[in-house]
Amino acid sequence: MKTTLSYFILISIFCLIISCSKNTDDKPAGAWSNSVFIINEGPFPTGTGTISAFDRDSHVVTPDLFETANGRPLGNIVQSMTVHGDKAYIVVNNANKIEVVNLDDFTSVATIENLTLPRYFIGFNENKGYVSCWDSTVKVINLADYSIESSIKTGTGPDEMILVNDYLFVINSGGFGVDSTVSVISTDNDTPLVLLEVGHRPSGIQEDMNGNLWVLCSGRGWNFFPAPGDTPAELVCIDPDSQEILKTIIFPDTENHPDNLTINKNGMTLYYNHPNGIFDFPVTGFTLNSQPFITGNAMFYALGYDDEVNMIYASDPLDYAQNGWIYRYNAGDGTPVDSFLAGIIPNGFWFFR
Repeated sequence: MKTTLSYFILISIFCLIISCSKNTDDKPAGAWSNSVFIINEGPFPTGTGTISAFDRDSHVVTPDLFETANGRPLGNIVQSMTVHGDKAYIVVNNANKIEVVNLDDFTSVATIENLTLPRYFIGFNENKGYVSCWDSTVKVINLADYSIESSIKTGTGPDEMILVNDYLFVINSGGFGVDSTVSVISTDNDTPLVLLEVGHRPSGIQEDMNGNLWVLCSGRGWNFFPAPGDTPAELVCIDPDSQEILKTIIFPDTENHPDNLTINKNGMTLYYNHPNGIFDFPVTGFTLNSQPFITGNAMFYALGYDDEVNMIYASDPLDYAQNGWIYRYNAGDGTPVDSFLAGIIPNGFWFFR
C-alpha cells in the first residue's frame, strides 16, 4: 500500500494524528441506542472528518451525523469521540477544538476552543473532564460552562487516558517525536504526581480483570521502514495503586511496531494491531503469541472490541482518500463475520454496553 518514502512520510503524519478510541458507556436513548459510532478522521490536511453510526441489527450505516444535525462540518481532523453522560465529546485535532453534542440527536451544545492539537477527552464526573493536548498538557474542563479551568503538565505528546481510583493515567507518545513515559495525575487536586518510565512511544492503555493497567509501547521506528536506532515494542503491566511495574514483555524484534491496544469484556484478553495481523494476549501470560489471532493482508488502521456482540472491529483506510472499510470478526475464534464501508480514514470506534 505504501510504495514510496515520501508517501510513507505523509502516512506517518496521519498515524501520528490518529488512534483508536475504544471506550464504552451506558447506552443512549433514541435513534442510536443499538449503534456503534465510527470515528472517521477525514483527509489531511484539508477536508472534514465525520462520525458514522452502524446499527448492529439492521447493519445500516448512517453517515456524517454532525453535519446532518447542525448544517456545518465537524472540521479537520476528527481524532476521537467520547460519550460522557448524555453528551458526546468529539475531539477535532487539527481544528484545535472539541465539539459537544447531545447524544440523542447530535445537535450542537457547545464548542470548546483554544486547545492545542487535542487528542482525547475523558469525563471524570458531571462537573469535570480532562483532555490531552499535544502542547504536553492535560486541560481540565468545566462541564458546566465548557471552559478550560486549568492546565496540567505531562510528558511529551499525551494521548489516551484512563481513570483508576483517584488517579488519571496518561500515556505520553512523544507527539511528533518519541517519549517513553506515563503521567500519573491526582484527580483530587489535578496535580501531576509521577512520570513512570515505560518503553518507547506508548500507544495504548487498558485495565484488566485484576485492576492492573497494561500499556502497549510501539517502540521507536516505523513499520516496513527499519532504520538504525529502532527499538522493540513492549507490553508493560502496572499496579495503579503503587504505580509499580509488575512485568514487562519485550517483543522479539525492532522491525515491527504494534499499536491500537484493546481488551475484551471480561478483561482477560488483550488485542493489538501488528503488521502480521491482529494478535491476542492473555493478561495472565508471560509469552507473546508467535502467530496472529486474525491474519490481515496489511496492518489494520483501527481496532476495537464490541462486548455487546463479542466482535472485533478493524478498519482499512484504503488510499486515505476514499471511504474506508470496517471488518468484523468473531472474538471467540477470529473468523470473519462481515464488512461495510464507513467514512474517509476510519480511525476508531465507540461501543455502548
